[in-house]
Amino acid sequence: MINSKATFRVKSAIQITGRQFFILGDILSGVIKKGMTVDLSSIGIDKKLSIEAIEFALHRDNDKVWEDVGLGLSGLTDTEKETLKTQAAFATPISIILPTSPS
Repeated sequence: MINSKATFRVKSAIQITGRQFFILGDILSGVIKKGMTVDLSSIGIDKKLSIEAIEFALHRDNDKVWEDVGLGLSGLTDTEKETLKTQAAFATPISIILPTSPS
């Protein structure tokens, strides 16, 4: 993963009304900050998008409780969002890279 500053495993995705689209999962390595870039090419979506928000999602299932990290993104098509929602729990992690400086 060239120029990767962090890696993230996508476990699910959700669209929150009036908010960004969020991919939810785990940080596998590194530190992720707002403004960094998500490279979705390793999971079949040829896009690099800026992280606009970072939040935690609390899940409950009977007696089990866990948190996922949510990365808020804009710029995905409806088809790409649907792909992420229906095919999530990707085995391949995605790269989080520093934004490129304007030339």
